[in-house]
Amino acid sequence: MRDIIRAAVAGGWMFGSKREAEELRARVADLERQVAVLTGRLAATGPLLDDATRVESLARQAEAAVRSLEARATPLGVGGPRTRPKLDTLYRADVLGYVAVYFVTGYIATVKLTVGAENPPTTVVGIAHGGGESNSFAGAIVRPGEYWIAATSGERADYGFELHFTPLY
Repeated sequence: MRDIIRAAVAGGWMFGSKREAEELRARVADLERQVAVLTGRLAATGPLLDDATRVESLARQAEAAVRSLEARATPLGVGGPRTRPKLDTLYRADVLGYVAVYFVTGYIATVKLTVGAENPPTTVVGIAHGGGESNSFAGAIVRPGEYWIAATSGERADYGFELHFTPLY
């Protein structure tokens, strides 16, 4: 660009005076400085762009790893929903979980939470009493393959207890 301006000034065409030519040179020099500054700034963004590309790649890899883990974990019951089993029903745990039984309201009753490898289980791990102020909750960890039952102490259909099984992961 400078060469073109020099040739134009030397030839005496396009400019009315030497002052106008010098002003034009100064403006071109200023523009060239600005271009140099912007070029330097742009060059400095190169590593940032490389980092952004690397982070995007890592995010894709992480998402793929999560999908893979989810696909492998689902058949094992990991991430399974909390269920509401029934009282007086024998269950066998397919996955590691936590059984909780607690009194809400209703008839006075007792629920024994029994867990074990044998069918029926024989180890009482908690007793919940309904209608009183103490021991209105029982809970236990149940291992895969273990049997468990929350057995009531009477013949009534509604004892006022809630029962939950939560898979642990």
